[in-house]
Amino acid sequence: MTDRIHYFGIRHHGPGSSRLLVSALNDIQPSLILIEGPSDCSDLIPLLCNAETTLPMALLSYAATNAECSSFFPFAEYSPEYQACLWGQKTGAQTAFIDLPMGYRLAQAIKQDDKAQQREECGQVDPIGLLARTAGYEDGESWWNDVIEEHQESHISLFAAIENAIAALREDAVETGTISQQDLIREAYMRLEIKNQCKAHDGPVVVVTGAWHTPALQEKHSLKDDKALLKGLPKKLT
Repeated sequence: MTDRIHYFGIRHHGPGSSRLLVSALNDIQPSLILIEGPSDCSDLIPLLCNAETTLPMALLSYAATNAECSSFFPFAEYSPEYQACLWGQKTGAQTAFIDLPMGYRLAQAIKQDDKAQQREECGQVDPIGLLARTAGYEDGESWWNDVIEEHQESHISLFAAIENAIAALREDAVETGTISQQDLIREAYMRLEIKNQCKAHDGPVVVVTGAWHTPALQEKHSLKDDKALLKGLPKKLT
């Protein structure tokens, strides 16, 4: 973590991650919270956190020209992403999603054929499952429950331990070429969003993403290289 930007790698919809993340937010008191989520949905955060909104809920995106091409972005009360949004709304901290816009994702989905999408899905890494098997567990759920959900230590030590473990997994993935191109594109976009948002706001910043992405977001990449990764994106849909 830098003095100003604090990165927290969470498990999506993990209650333990939520509890520790809220503790971290209370300690840091950020003025800006950046969250893994479609950046073209940031304007919906106030609606998501509205007192009359009943959870669980999901943000639904679909292509205007092809309603069958759609995607859901779900939230539950215990989702770390939701708790980060809620904390920001309650305290007045600026809150935004920073991931690849749904307009690009839907365009990619239409452009890809079924076989290409299947190859992309098969190439996705399950970092929690890998950590669990390394630690002698049969599945990621039981490992996460023991190590994270029942964790009583400080959020600093836990998030640091997760980040170090994931960083080691990513090093292996880089060497074996098993990181998906989609992950690389998304991470390049998020790095650019973090830079742009930090330039526009003062004060402490908290970045909340899935643990797999956290090491990549802290790596030093040139603006030129990140923009080059995004050049191949199809035309954004509405």
